[in-house]
Amino acid sequence: MALAKYAGPCVITAANFVVNGKQVNCDLDVRAPNVVIENSKINGLVYLDSDNASSANWSLTLQDSEVDGGAQQRAVVSTGNVTVLRSNIHGGITPVQCDEHNRSCTVQDSWLHGQYMPDGVDWHLGGFLSNGGGNIKLIHNTIVCDHPVNNAGGGCTGDVNFIPNFAPIHGALVQNNYLGANMDASFSTYGGEKSTSQFPHSDHMVYRDNVFQRGANRKGSAYGPVTGFNVNGPGNQWTNNRWEDGGAVPPDN
Repeated sequence: MALAKYAGPCVITAANFVVNGKQVNCDLDVRAPNVVIENSKINGLVYLDSDNASSANWSLTLQDSEVDGGAQQRAVVSTGNVTVLRSNIHGGITPVQCDEHNRSCTVQDSWLHGQYMPDGVDWHLGGFLSNGGGNIKLIHNTIVCDHPVNNAGGGCTGDVNFIPNFAPIHGALVQNNYLGANMDASFSTYGGEKSTSQFPHSDHMVYRDNVFQRGANRKGSAYGPVTGFNVNGPGNQWTNNRWEDGGAVPPDN
């Protein structure tokens, strides 16, 4: 069934606004509560600026849709107060990003993949990224950073990247996901610790029942499946995470 061309606003400021069954050919900037995008194809970014002082009541549900961020050095869906369900997110430098002022971030039953990077630039790519914040849930997704390293050494950090650059991460559930292999990525996942950050520790990081693809080197990525996960951190759990062949994936330390 062909999608109708979207003729609505690219900056959405009306509460309860719905985009249904449309092909959208612009970046969508969400500045309202209870916005829904469904059954649609977005050729552009979907952005809710959770750093904006007015964003506390803004929210977005993106479901049963495809978002192609194309050739942009930005996250495709960002930066928080978002629920993504049954959607195909690709392009950009990372399909979904939720950061320190995010109130709620859920990605479920979705496919995050297909990052963009030209030659000659040293960009850092990923499948999901949080630089800080909390109330994050990644449930039953396929997540992979599948771009090869380029001629400038740019490439994939990992599939799921919790890196507390701007704030600690207080609470993330990563459950029942499939993390794809890429021999050019550093690790499959970064688990919330960063010793060189002003905010080196995260808490209540829960990884449960995830499956890691091994890939050609049998390690999932260049250096291994996981780094920066502190098994002794408050509320942290690493439970029943396995390779696709059934072998146990141990935490980083």
